[in-house]
Amino acid sequence: MGFCDPSTASKTRYVACASTEEEHNLTVFQYRGKIYYRASQVIPTGTELLVWIGEEYARTLGLKLGEHFKYEFGEKELLMKLFQDLQLKPVDSISNHVSSQSQYMCNDMVTPVMQAHRTSYPLNNIGHTSSVFPLLEGTQNLVSLGRAQSRYWTFFGFQGDAYGRIIDKTKIICKLCGVRLSYSGNTTNLRQHLIYKHRRQYNDLVGTQGAVVDPHKSIESVSPCELASRAIVAPTVGRTTRAVADFIVRDLMPLEIIEGEGFIQMLAILDPNYKLPAISFLAHTILQEMYIQVKVKVVELVKNLQECSISLDFWKHSGALSYLTLTIHYVDEGFESRNIMLSSRAVAEDLSEGNLTSVLLDAAEEWGIRDNTFYAVGLNSSSVKVATSNVGWRPLPCVGQVLRGCIETVLQHHTIQSTLDRFRKLTAFVCSSPTQIEEMSTHGPVLKVHLKMFLRDGTKWYSIYTLLQSIVDHSNYFKNLTETIRESDIVLQQDDWSVLQDVVDILKPLAIATSTFTKDQFAGLSLVKPVITSLLYKHLAPNEWDSDFCKTIKKAIHEDLSFKYADHDVNQVLNLACALDPRFRGLDFLSQPDRVETLHLLKLEASNLAKLQTPEHTCVTPEPLNAKPPIKKVKQDSGIEFLLGDLCSVRNSSVSTVNQQAEQEISSFQTSEASSLCQDPLQWWKMHHTQYPLLARAARKLLAIPATSVPTNWLFTDAGLAVYRKRSALTAENVDLLVFLNGNRLML
Repeated sequence: MGFCDPSTASKTRYVACASTEEEHNLTVFQYRGKIYYRASQVIPTGTELLVWIGEEYARTLGLKLGEHFKYEFGEKELLMKLFQDLQLKPVDSISNHVSSQSQYMCNDMVTPVMQAHRTSYPLNNIGHTSSVFPLLEGTQNLVSLGRAQSRYWTFFGFQGDAYGRIIDKTKIICKLCGVRLSYSGNTTNLRQHLIYKHRRQYNDLVGTQGAVVDPHKSIESVSPCELASRAIVAPTVGRTTRAVADFIVRDLMPLEIIEGEGFIQMLAILDPNYKLPAISFLAHTILQEMYIQVKVKVVELVKNLQECSISLDFWKHSGALSYLTLTIHYVDEGFESRNIMLSSRAVAEDLSEGNLTSVLLDAAEEWGIRDNTFYAVGLNSSSVKVATSNVGWRPLPCVGQVLRGCIETVLQHHTIQSTLDRFRKLTAFVCSSPTQIEEMSTHGPVLKVHLKMFLRDGTKWYSIYTLLQSIVDHSNYFKNLTETIRESDIVLQQDDWSVLQDVVDILKPLAIATSTFTKDQFAGLSLVKPVITSLLYKHLAPNEWDSDFCKTIKKAIHEDLSFKYADHDVNQVLNLACALDPRFRGLDFLSQPDRVETLHLLKLEASNLAKLQTPEHTCVTPEPLNAKPPIKKVKQDSGIEFLLGDLCSVRNSSVSTVNQQAEQEISSFQTSEASSLCQDPLQWWKMHHTQYPLLARAARKLLAIPATSVPTNWLFTDAGLAVYRKRSALTAENVDLLVFLNGNRLML
């Protein structure tokens, strides 16, 4: 029966394509140049007819898709194959348009299901009849395979090429969806043709919330974020496939895990009819779509930030390949701390100034964060400091790295190393003897666990204090044990126990400091100066009862800490953060000159932020309608004004400048009652920001600065090792994609 002639055409030409293989009830095949439909199951009356291409017809078309056809249909390589013969040839008119919303049920059919169709019927790029353009011989069948898939073709074909070449500022679509569509004619004509003549189809594809694209508005004037948000037209993804993608993102797994025998077997048990997508489709389609959606949100959010800080996470991938992952930090209007992970860029292993500067400048331009970012927290190295300064950000050291350096200074002392080596031999002897293990069990299970950790982990800087404390607490057990051992190289003498006791006493305040910072995901910068000051001048200060060995170690730590925080600019920022923290508002740990300087800088900071405040945040009291001008009163000078008016300026208390208001807020804030040391400073500001409006703006800026370059539990627990181990298992091409999605998974 004729396909193009309305008088003889069958309604089967309007059959829609199933979105998934499971919902189809018809299959399509080709015989002697004609297309036929075959019922794949009993179809009840009133059921919509849905066709699926099937592997048989795919082989006929020369598409070697195998069992993964369902999911590979939107792949870039396949899109190139499908569109390689497309020609954009506008035609004048073709009548009898068919609505894309039409549904045809089983009882609507008046002819047998199996019908022959002509293969020259023109179809448009969204899978329905239209007057857009005719197709070359042999390509119609490919385009007519399905409406769900063809929507996806349109996104990558039309958006990725036409928009990418017209608007080079649309970097998100250009970089992420760069599939080229072969067509005849220049780009401008293509844009004019598709938008002006087919406005409805265009709006259906890329419009959002029913918005209509203005045909007279130049595409070049559309913002990148607006264009990107309109261009997100995703293929239909099943629930199981989405769950697989979420599993990979949330657990930061390599894509190759879906090819594992155990993973395949698990899915076969959970859903026997499910067919896994190909890795390339998962990476280039589903995960890329998730990446685009999250990135559009992040770009729009970052664009509206007035002040934020950034942390620099340097980590080693494999071999000579290292990465820098950037995370921005800010406090929102509700005084909640927010962190958004940006990009992960490959950097030179030697972290040269030039390479780091180039990477930071590129990232700042990509995300638009150069002007609204003020502080950068990272490694305390000269190259990092210079690179961040070149971008315009003030560098700050990561307190976690500083504390790590102090603890490693203790552990690297030759006397301590030799003592720990002898005790390691003693521990190995105890754990290898069933008799000793049984006797050790009488002292409780904790000792046994700690000894095994000591043998397995060695001297990890963040856990060594707990292990050594447990060993010293059970010193009597080990002393009695050594009396029965003949090997002198594993016997600890009294001097060795004295060394271990000194190490425990020195490491205790450092261990407490690290645990203090782990209470929050990113501890605030305001906590750094009080902690460092207490370590330098109280807990690690030499005492008269200290041994000579203990004094030597404390002196080395004191010098290291003092050197790391010797920079005057760094101390100014630390002091400002403390001045805005209600727990430390009195600045009692500062000298009088430093306190005066800090309060002066705080007044300038609050005043400058108020002057830079955008007009929409400024409250203006409107004048009443028909307001009469005030009556001017004749000024009458009193005797005192006549005599002293030129010598003493009279201030009007009702009109205060921004500087005066900032000074008043600081004075009131400083003299108010101090908060508990356990109180969250941001929660305090959430309740009192209306009382100190200028200081509240400064608090959002300075209290958003993190104390560490990564989440604190990554530094002070084994969680960091697990995260970096997972990152290193990713292929280089997927590092930025998966690390970004994993870091911003709450936005999915």
